[in-house]
Amino acid sequence: MTQPGSYLASDSRGDYTAQITRLLRDTETDNCPLLLELVEGGGVNRRVLGYLFGMAVFHTNRLVSGRAMALLQRHASEATVLQATKLRESVSYHYDEAEYFSRYQSAEVDLFDLLLAGKMCLWHRSRPGQGSSAQVAFQTLDLRRLPVDTLSEALATLNFLKFIALPAHKNFDLPAAVPVLRELPLEVVILENVRIEEFPVGLLGLNTLHTLIIRKGNLRPRTPMQVPEGGPYGSPVLEKLILEAYPVEGEIRLGPFPKLREATLVRCQIARLDMLEQSKQLERLDASHNRIEVLPRFLSNCQHLRSMKLSDNPFRQINLNLENMLQLEELEIKVQPVKQN
Repeated sequence: MTQPGSYLASDSRGDYTAQITRLLRDTETDNCPLLLELVEGGGVNRRVLGYLFGMAVFHTNRLVSGRAMALLQRHASEATVLQATKLRESVSYHYDEAEYFSRYQSAEVDLFDLLLAGKMCLWHRSRPGQGSSAQVAFQTLDLRRLPVDTLSEALATLNFLKFIALPAHKNFDLPAAVPVLRELPLEVVILENVRIEEFPVGLLGLNTLHTLIIRKGNLRPRTPMQVPEGGPYGSPVLEKLILEAYPVEGEIRLGPFPKLREATLVRCQIARLDMLEQSKQLERLDASHNRIEVLPRFLSNCQHLRSMKLSDNPFRQINLNLENMLQLEELEIKVQPVKQN
């Protein structure tokens, strides 16, 4: 039997904690005062401790943040309380999320529980309108400067996120992150400076994903990222695919992308453009600095193309009929000499 004052602490199935999370995530009502009452009567667990941390740091009502800090002092370690105090003192300088939260170091509180509470406190402070910059900031999580190798399952509780930039360093574990990312309604995913052995085809399964950006950045890949056997790996909703300076092998297994409007495939060592065969809505294509020898005939059917950059490829054959390409404003083809054996 659950003891009085401990139902959250002993919530092994997570039912009560899930209710707490739903209350916290309510965009219509600031439920933080109610949550504090529930915690005072029900104890804490790791997730709830993260919510207390976030409320103590970010809530703009001094009474609410003070109550959260008092509960944090009761249930958390001295080191965690000290971290919360330091972050609260610098909260007015909270401009870059990744840089700001990189100061946080604690094994006691999950960073993403703290982030959820922090974002909800900031939401209720401004109640941004539809399409406003504040709403975009609420739906965005820029982790590029965050020095973590993995994303915890707690990230999935931020179910309002649409834009995410993942930690930008070579040791970030992308394969482990993909299942968590697939639980979010993401529209834009940015990967940079990450060592990628296998093309993250799992992200193409996101039925909300409009933009996928993978950039080499300062990384020097030891091997190309492989598109895994099987496929085809396409997306019915993807509108923008940007692969910059990261070598790819097995690109023939990518596609189709029927909604694609922009494809930037620069310095990827690709040899074929088959992935674009069904991309009839394509408006911009940059496939320069690759190993393409044959420019396929199907590009002539992309009647919405406005810009095509194809320079520095060892072309042997260019099958391009401009008759139907009435929107074309820019065509750049500087042929790279074919090396003779």
